[in-house]
Parts: sequence; structure tokens; C-alpha cells
Amino acid sequence: MIKIPVTAQSREYPPTDITCWKYFIRNSAQYGDYTIFSHAGKDHSRSELIADVEALAAFFHRELGLKEQDVFTVFMPTNAESIITFMALNKMGIIVNFVHPLLPPESVEEILEFTNSKGLMMLDMFAPKYASMLKKAGLPVVLCSPKEYAFPDKTLCPIDEEALRALSSGHNNVYTYPSILKRYAGQHVNSVPEGKKYIAVYMNGGGTTGKSKTIKLTNYALNCVIYGLAGVITPVENIGYDTELCTMPFFHAFGLCAGGLSALNKGSRAIFLPKFDPDQFIQLMKTNHVVEFNGVPNMYKKLVEHPDFDDPSLKNIKVMYSGGDFVSPQLLEKIYAVMRKNGSNAEFCPGYGLTECGAVCSANRPWASKPDTIGQPIQGLRFEIWNDNNEPVPCGEIGQIVITGMSIMEGYLTKNGPSDAGIYRDAYGTKWILTGDLGKMDEEGYVTFVGRQKRVIIISGYNVYPVDIEQLVETMPFVRECCAVQGYIGDKPIVRLFIVKAEDGDEDAYRAQVTKLISDNLSTFNVPKDIRFIDEIPRTKLQKVDFMKLSQFTPEA
Repeated sequence: MIKIPVTAQSREYPPTDITCWKYFIRNSAQYGDYTIFSHAGKDHSRSELIADVEALAAFFHRELGLKEQDVFTVFMPTNAESIITFMALNKMGIIVNFVHPLLPPESVEEILEFTNSKGLMMLDMFAPKYASMLKKAGLPVVLCSPKEYAFPDKTLCPIDEEALRALSSGHNNVYTYPSILKRYAGQHVNSVPEGKKYIAVYMNGGGTTGKSKTIKLTNYALNCVIYGLAGVITPVENIGYDTELCTMPFFHAFGLCAGGLSALNKGSRAIFLPKFDPDQFIQLMKTNHVVEFNGVPNMYKKLVEHPDFDDPSLKNIKVMYSGGDFVSPQLLEKIYAVMRKNGSNAEFCPGYGLTECGAVCSANRPWASKPDTIGQPIQGLRFEIWNDNNEPVPCGEIGQIVITGMSIMEGYLTKNGPSDAGIYRDAYGTKWILTGDLGKMDEEGYVTFVGRQKRVIIISGYNVYPVDIEQLVETMPFVRECCAVQGYIGDKPIVRLFIVKAEDGDEDAYRAQVTKLISDNLSTFNVPKDIRFIDEIPRTKLQKVDFMKLSQFTPEA
């Protein structure tokens, strides 16, 4: 029988009818005024973070007049400003609409309109590219600088002059993060009295049907994820010293929950990284007491291939979590070899998640794991494996993974459709998420992921939807039809695009045109790394596109 050690869950309160902000205050109060995050070598305390949250909340309430369940868009990478802004808005019951900061202006404009956003926050360096769209939208804009929390006085940190000029001409509602903190320092606004019924975030880019969706997650759902995650980790031993590197994006629920909110609630010293850079990551490991990090397999691959990763600082690492893609045995062997060489007993713990369930649904634990599985469900969730008739199958049989529990979404955001779109109710009224993923479960509750029933390609933890690529490419005159599928180059997942030509021509020139079209209109993750021309797209007996024949679901040998 496995003996389960004391976990961080023993320090955290069970989720109740409160906001994420109040849940953080309640959980972290027991640790005193510790170093809660660090940026560019400068430490910042819990009390300082709370003061900044209060100032921003006063600004949103008194200056912008935002009220409960209004929507405000955070168009930012992973940084301190994003999580502090989330907390400030969450305190007042305002929905935070997280958006990928590299989406093109047209896509951002569409999301702002669809979500009825009342304003937007972004980095100053990106503002000139989006200035025309933002002026047209006429919404308040808050500009941030990457230097703010490294600057000697963050309230005086300068904002890029080109960004200010680009937005200020013809746009009267431009604010800067430092000036807001200075103007509203010491001010306070009341929190909403409860949080369970409130939507906390909109997450864009999810969906179990193969088409982009906006997912609604409540305060209660996020708090349940944080509490569930606390049951799969050991407690932070040195509050404000043991460090977690948070590099997964906050615009993905995995980064927000397993990274930002989890670190803040359990007493870690967090370092937020806007993007994953192996050189920077390794340098931070060498100069900080890093005990935990999580990411996608490609991140780990880049680390173990880096000549400087093999370092004595690895002895501090206690656990490494992974999600979003398949981890090859070869990669796992390399990870363990370098960790053990440097004196670390850290376990590598693969897991599984969907944004529709708060992005973390199951995980292997350091003290309870099983090779080749995605672990057991976290507390508050239940998995079943169903057949095509939505009936449970026996242990060991393959079927669709379905999930129910406390952290599932309220539904997809729709303009005129049902408020619970995307939720399946069984004969007893229980709400389920039909994942579209195939798996099997053993007698101990460990789940093995088998494959994707739905047509979603995951690149570095980001969901890519083939239909978005296909609809765009099929507008090109030389394309008769196309099919985008998952492929691999070595053990790295990619988008592979098959094209049936409508006319003869230079295929290299066509590849360049397709690449440019996708780069200009979709995210960088949508750009195919392999474009192939074929005579016809294979079809099933029912004449549907047989994308399974074109897909590659496992890495090359």
C-alpha cells in the first residue's frame, strides 16, 4: 500500500463560495509577509503585491467604472502585471478575458467584440502594431513595460515613447501601469461579497469540437483546481525562498492554474517568464533555489539537449510536471539520467488536462505514479471511459475519456446559444465534459491516453485547430482542397498540411505563399512545418475526409 505524504493541501483551505482573490488571501496569510515573486533579480513581497492589486482595483472601479461581470481583456505574456491585474479585476467580480499576445489585430478585434470587453491591457512594445485597431475599438488601453518590476521605482518606470505616440493620437483613453500605481496608491475598494456564481475568466482557443471556443471558468472552478493541485505536490519547505519558474502562458489555463495561481497560493517564490528561453531558464536555475517547474515535452527536450543543463543546481529540483503532449521513453531516460547524475531524486510526472476542466485533470504524483499513464484524477474530478453510446466500458477497454466534477466549465460563450453550451447531461442530470480523447483506465484509476478522437493539434501546449488552417488555405486559387493534421519531425509535434492543387505551378512558391498567408492571419503555432502535395485527400466509406490516414500520432523512431 502506498503511503501518501503530507501535501500542500494540508495547508490550503477547501474551496468555498469566494473569489480567487479572497482564496489567495486566505491561503497565503499563514505565511506572513514573504517574497512572493522576483523579477530580473529584484524581490517583491506579498504585502507589495496586495498594495498593487488594491491600487489597480481602485483604478478599474473609479476611473473606468467597471462593475461585476463586465469583461476586461489581458493581452499579455506571462508576467507579474498579468497576474496582479487578474487579481485586481477578480476582486471586483470582473471577468478577465485572456488573449494570446501574438494574435493578429483582426483576431484581437474579433475577440474584443465577441466578449464585449470594456478595455485592454498590453505591453507597450506591441502597441504600434495594434494602434489602428485599438483606435477603431475606442476602448481604454493600459500599457505596461517589461522593466516595471525591475525598475528602482516602478511607479516612475518609463513607457515606450513610440507606443504612446501611436496610441495617443486620436485615442483619449490611454493609461500606463506605473502611473496607475502611483495615482491610486493606498486606495481601497470593497470586494464582491461572494465568488462562486461569478465567471472569473474567459479562455480563448479551447474547445472539444475542433473549432476555437471561448471557455467560461468560474471562481469556484479555478479554486478547486488549485486545491486539487495541492494534493499532488509536497509542501513548500522554505516559504518565499523555494522557487518555481512559471513559463507556461497565462492565456492557457494550465499556465494560470498550475503556474501562477498555484505558486501564489502555496507560498512559493515565483519567477514569471514571458517566454521559454533555455539559456535564461538554466541561468535562473543556477542562481535561484528552484524546486519545481512544469511545462510541455518540447521544453524539456530543449533543456536536456542544452550543454549547460547538466549542472549541480539540479539537485534542488523536487518534481517536474508535464502536460500537453506525448513524452517519449527516450526523452524520459535522458531527463532522469541528468537529474540523477546531479543528485536529484525528482520525479517526472506526466498529466492530462483540458481548459474545459481548468486545464489540469489528472497527474502522476511523486509518491504514486505509473509509467506510460497520465496518472489519476486530481481531487474533485471523476473520469470515466465511455463507448459511442455514452455508456461506461469495463476497465482496460478503450473509449472516450469523459470528466465530471467541481472544476468543469460553465460552458462555451455564445451570443444567442445556451449558456451551458458544450456540457453533456446524463440521465441523472450530472454534467460531463466529453473530451473527444481516447483512453483506458485500470483498476487503480490510472488512465492511459491512447489518442485524439477530435481534430486538435497541440504544439507547445497550444491548441491548433485544423479547420482554421483549412478554411484559410482553401481561399487560395491554386488549392482545390487541403487537410491539416498532426505530424512529427523527430519527436517534435508539428502541423503537417496536405494540399491537392487546382492548377499546376511551382510547389516551392506555393509553399511560401501558404506559409505567409497563415503567418499573417493565424498564430505562429498554426504555421505548417511540412507542406506536401498529393493527388487526392483520402476519404472514409461515408466520403468524409479520412484525416486519420494522414495523421502521425507518435514520434518518429
